[in-house]
Amino acid sequence: MKSDSMSQVYQLWDELNAFPASRTDDALVHLMQWFRRHLDADNVIWLGGLRMFDEKAAKNDPLLGWRLRVRKSFVLEKESYRKLVASYFSDEHYGRLTPAFFRKGKRPDADVHIGMATWQSVREAGVFRVHRLRDGWIDYAKFRQTEHYRLYYSENDIADRIWTFFPVSPTVESIFLIDRHTSSPGPRRRFTKNEADLAGAVLRGAGEFHRRLLLLHGVFRNVKALTPLKLRILQELLSSKPEKEIAAATGHRPMTLRKYVKELYAEFGVKTRPGLMSLWLGEP
Repeated sequence: MKSDSMSQVYQLWDELNAFPASRTDDALVHLMQWFRRHLDADNVIWLGGLRMFDEKAAKNDPLLGWRLRVRKSFVLEKESYRKLVASYFSDEHYGRLTPAFFRKGKRPDADVHIGMATWQSVREAGVFRVHRLRDGWIDYAKFRQTEHYRLYYSENDIADRIWTFFPVSPTVESIFLIDRHTSSPGPRRRFTKNEADLAGAVLRGAGEFHRRLLLLHGVFRNVKALTPLKLRILQELLSSKPEKEIAAATGHRPMTLRKYVKELYAEFGVKTRPGLMSLWLGEP
């Protein structure tokens, strides 16, 4: 990789590190904007993946025990696509994660929503990896003929994609999807290997950022997916604001806020605010 490209990567890492823990989501937006500029991308999507089942159960699971727990898209997709994602993923991947999903995953049309790329990604889990849509990672010609491709790629105008997978632990992965769309003005081209390598270099060297992002959204410790309100309170707790000020900022009485705070502590396995903040410092 060229030295000027790496200089830009180093600068980006410094910028990400400058965001405090309470602004981790802002750091994510900053990173997504960087990818859009430097990779001529139309959209960037972040996913948090968690292996939910033990080895014995995962062996018989169609996704080897892995589930997506959170999805954040930089660009708001068209309504039809958002409804598709919500109809399947909101309840099944991010929500209940009950034995019903385990059984439903074996239904005949499971591959319609899962797709060849997802099948392959869970089989490679545990190592850092970067792939492009047409680099031979999957059989693109076969993939293009599937209903999954029509629903999740053609209908959303996705012309090319880079996948990156960062394993934060054996059971948790941070996943970035970087897309180019067919509907964008001007000539569209496929992502090059150099562009994929640049994305990989950025994300491979940002381990602490991945860890904080997953932890914030309740993926790192298998916390139940946080509601928007709890996520807001959690972000405020990671700042220096006193609880009385947080209550005012979130529109709640101090006693009501305290109830939510205690629930957050329990979900993250801590008893105090310093204990919560220590998680973001990487302390046990």
